[in-house]
Amino acid sequence: MSDFRNDPCFRFFAEIIETLKSTNQYEKVLHLIVDRLMRMYKCHTCAIVLIDPKTEYLHIDHCQGLSLTFCNAFRRRIATAATGQLLWTGKPVVIIDSSAQQALAAEIQLEHPFASCLCAQIAIDQRSLGYIHMDSTEKNVFRESDVPLLELFADISGLAITKAKLFEENLRLERIDRETGLDKYPPFLEKLAVGIKRAQEFGESLCVLILDVDNFKDIVNTFGYDTSRKILQEMAAIVKSTTRPVDAAGRYGFDEFILMLESSGLNEGIDIATRLRKLIEEQEFSERKIHSTVSIGIAAYPQNGMTLDEVLVAARNAIFQAQRRGRNNVFSFQHEWHESETT
Repeated sequence: MSDFRNDPCFRFFAEIIETLKSTNQYEKVLHLIVDRLMRMYKCHTCAIVLIDPKTEYLHIDHCQGLSLTFCNAFRRRIATAATGQLLWTGKPVVIIDSSAQQALAAEIQLEHPFASCLCAQIAIDQRSLGYIHMDSTEKNVFRESDVPLLELFADISGLAITKAKLFEENLRLERIDRETGLDKYPPFLEKLAVGIKRAQEFGESLCVLILDVDNFKDIVNTFGYDTSRKILQEMAAIVKSTTRPVDAAGRYGFDEFILMLESSGLNEGIDIATRLRKLIEEQEFSERKIHSTVSIGIAAYPQNGMTLDEVLVAARNAIFQAQRRGRNNVFSFQHEWHESETT
């Protein structure tokens, strides 16, 4: 048997993992990942594009092949097109020949046109952090068979980022989000895991709702930081008011909330989501009497998934579909979720 330790790919992974073990600075790990991918694929561009948790805009964190001017100016919305689908659903982007997929290539392109491209989502606990982008000036450099390898690099990137955040914020000791009064996401996940286990044991249903504030970036830009935080607090209070003691409400992202409704099927989840949507739509937030709306994605156990991860994946795909249909919208899959439904 050949010595797999001499394989360049193995050596790259071993080096990256060793760095991950020895530091809480995710930047060192991401730098290595970009460098090693450039060597392996001889890319024209390799970039790690992350979601800024404060603004929800995409920014380039680490890269090779892009100018400093472009990186500093890069500020892209999380769209509902190809990039949005990548970030919300985790579906990788594979472009073998950009001349045959010109519209898709234009949506994904960073600074330079390319002939082939591969992108994979960076996510932890079903929450998107960003994506890895690789492109080449030659056709047929990337294929579907390369996706699992890039997804491994993306997973390591997600672990490095999360490890750094845990170290900096000491999340394990602080379970409540100070801005909203809701559970932070890790404690919420613990409650969801218990809820799923209980539903499995007693043959019950459970529902998960993800709420995304439709116009929050416009509110921040128009009214400023303090007012936007006040609106989040008031909106979180409305979300929490719909829960019972057995339920859970958490902060899913910068302007997103997540709800677990125990002993509730899909129809009950739709009813509560519809009521929440109307309550928020009719509310005047802060002393400035600002109006806002939410889009809500709904998924149920066991109707849309049999495990915690499957239910969260279905809920994320549902919120993606709700956003595609416009603001102030509720969406759910009426039967078991399949990837083909979102294409």
